[in-house]
Amino acid sequence: MLIEVYKKHHPPTLGDEVWRLEKIGKDGAFHKKLAFEGVNTVQDFLKMSVVDPPKIRKILGPGMSEKTWDVTIKHAKTCVMGNKYYVFQGTNYRIFLNPICQL
Repeated sequence: MLIEVYKKHHPPTLGDEVWRLEKIGKDGAFHKKLAFEGVNTVQDFLKMSVVDPPKIRKILGPGMSEKTWDVTIKHAKTCVMGNKYYVFQGTNYRIFLNPICQL
């Protein structure tokens, strides 16, 4: 039964802890680095990968190979975004963003 507690989710949800993603172990090096930078959920992870891709790669460091990154980000992107949008409005514009800051 303990195995279920640490199981990866397929697909993950936005609110899942970031260690639920493939190649990020609970309390492992990547998990600790992300948590230190305030990346605690799958949503935080995806949002940073959209808003500042070099920053999230820098946080994870050279210990995460391109192949490992590809597996992790591919798994994260299977997340269901839902239908919630954020609207920012100015005088002559309106911007709609999904939960991970994509237009």
